This record gives sequence, C-alpha cells and structure tokens, in this order.
Amino acid sequence: MRRIAVSILLVMAIAGANAQSSMVVSAFNYLKYGKLDKAKDAIDKAVVHPKTMEEPKTWFYFGNIYLSIQLSEDEKFKALDPEALEKAYDAYQKAIKFDTDKEFSSDINDRILVCAEQFYNKGVIKYNEEKYAEAVKSFDQSVLINSGLGKIDSLATFNAALCAELSGGAKDAKAKYIQLIEWNYNQPAIYSSLCEILKAEGDTAQALNFVKMGRKRYPENFNLIISETNIYLATGEKDKALELLKLALTQDDKNPTIFFAVGTNYDQMGNFEEAEKAYLQAINLKADYFDANYNLGALYVNRAIEIMDKANALPLNEEKQYSQLKLDADALLIKSLPYLERADELQPNDQYTMRTLKDIYTRLSMVEKLKGINEKLGN
Repeated sequence: MRRIAVSILLVMAIAGANAQSSMVVSAFNYLKYGKLDKAKDAIDKAVVHPKTMEEPKTWFYFGNIYLSIQLSEDEKFKALDPEALEKAYDAYQKAIKFDTDKEFSSDINDRILVCAEQFYNKGVIKYNEEKYAEAVKSFDQSVLINSGLGKIDSLATFNAALCAELSGGAKDAKAKYIQLIEWNYNQPAIYSSLCEILKAEGDTAQALNFVKMGRKRYPENFNLIISETNIYLATGEKDKALELLKLALTQDDKNPTIFFAVGTNYDQMGNFEEAEKAYLQAINLKADYFDANYNLGALYVNRAIEIMDKANALPLNEEKQYSQLKLDADALLIKSLPYLERADELQPNDQYTMRTLKDIYTRLSMVEKLKGINEKLGN
C-alpha cells in the first residue's frame, strides 16, 4: 500500500510540473496569436512557481510578453501594466542569469536593444511633458543598456544631461557633459551648457577653459562666442568682451541683445559716443526693449551730471561758461526723457525709472509731469 501511495504522489508531482510547463507553452501560444492579456496571466503564474521560476525560457517569454505590451498600440493591452518596459528588461536580465547554455543569448540581446530604444522614446515623451527628472531616468536606462552591450549611447547621454540641468541636477548634468566631451561628441551646446553650470558654481576659470575648448572646435558658433563674452563681462575684461561682441555682430547684426551688450560695454569703458550708437541700434531693432531704453536715458543723465559737476567746479566769475554748461546739461536731460518715459511705459512699477524721472522733472520745472510721477510714487 505504501508503494502505491508513493506512486500516486509521484504522478501528482509530475502532473503539477507538467501543468506549470504548460503555462509557459500557453503563454507562448497566447503571445503568438496576440492575446496579450491571457499571455500575461499565464506567464505571471509560471514565473512564481518553483518548477518554472528558474527556467530561462520562462523569463525569456515573460520579457517578450511584457515588451509586446509596451509596444502594443491597443490601449486595452497597454493598460495591462504601466511598468511593462521595466519588467520586460528585468526579465531578460533574469533569463541571461539562468541561461547557462546560452540558448537564448542572441535573441535576448536583440530584444534588450529594443528595450533601450523604448527607454529612449520614453525619455523623449517625459521631456515633452516637462517631467525632466523622469526623463533623466529613462535616458540613463538607455545609456546603461547600451553600455552593457558595448555600445556608447551619446545621444541619450546628451538628452539626459540636458534634462538633468532642467530639473536642477547641475552636478549630474556637469558629469554627463564632461563625459560627452571625453567622447568627442559633436554638439557645441555641451560646452556652453557646461560653461553656465561652472559659472553658477563660481568657477569662472574652468568655465573659460571649457568654452575655449568648444570655440577651438567650433570657432564660429554664436552661442559659444556669447558664452565666452559673458565670462569676460563678468570678470571685467572689457576689451576681450568687446572684441567678441564685434565678432558676434558679424554673424547676427539684427540681434538687439548684442547691440545692448556692446552699448553696456562701451558705457562701462566711458565711451559715450559708441555706447549711444549701440543703444540706439538696439532700440531701432526692438522698440519695446526696456533695458536699452533705460540705459540710453541713463547715459544722457550721467553725462549731464558730469557736465554739471564741471560747471559747479568753476570759479564764481565764470558765469558765462557756467550758463553754457548748464544749458548743455539740460539739453541732455531733455534728450533722455523720451527713452526714460518709454521705459516707464514698459515697466510702470520700476522705482529707479520713476525716481530718475522725478529728478529730471524737478530740475526742468516740468510741474504737471512732476505731479503725475509723484502720484505714481505715492508722494
């Protein structure tokens, strides 16, 4: 009787094992005929059963089914698992682990490459949705998979760096940009982006090193010219900044921002005439350019102040020269008004503009305008 009982138990065990193996076969067949919901149910059971959970075929089919869910255009199937891609990739990794005879090795590698493409596409979708931190993870996964297969995914690395920067991960972005430079990646933006990160960190020396490296490779790139210019402006190297701004103008003489930067540079260098010309050109190109209007008005006001300081320093007997200098100063104040008033229209709450206008209206005895600006200032 005992032998009969043992035999019955053995038959039951074999039947159980066959049942689980049949689950793997069923999953394969359901996948073959596009019944992804049933294929998923079958393979989900197979991967948790002790008899089939360490079989490479089980995990290979699991990966294929979940990858098919990821790739499906049928919303009913896509909704089966929002993490189908991640689970497919993990399944292929387990299939590799258990596939000691390399039976599925070639097919797995082909499908892992498809996973990498899908992670890249997922990163693009997250980027377009402005979910930059999530995009970084997807692009990083594409990089990781390709790296495991001996491939360099420089495009995904670049996109991951960009998204890391946009999501506030400057440290991560910096490391990725440096890696891209080491790979000699053909994209000038990596140098200008890295420059901005280093400047924000206060490392202008390194920022300049990398931007010069970029300009050596892309000497005519406009953004790199501007990046190098901004470093010189920040460090007070006005002559070098001006040289590059002139170069930038040869590439884009319709850019009001460049003319404004040229004007600011000449302004700081004390070159009144050239600053005036540059500010005027910026305004001609962009009439509603607040900064250019304000700076040009301020340029005239500051020159008027210089003239009045000179007049006030004259001996008391130089009345004629004093009167002439006062007229010259007042003429400059009058000249400043259209630009400062335009600036006030563009940014009505700017305190500096309103206080400057108040001083001019007071000086020129413009009673009605003084009354209006006082009301705006709450005086």
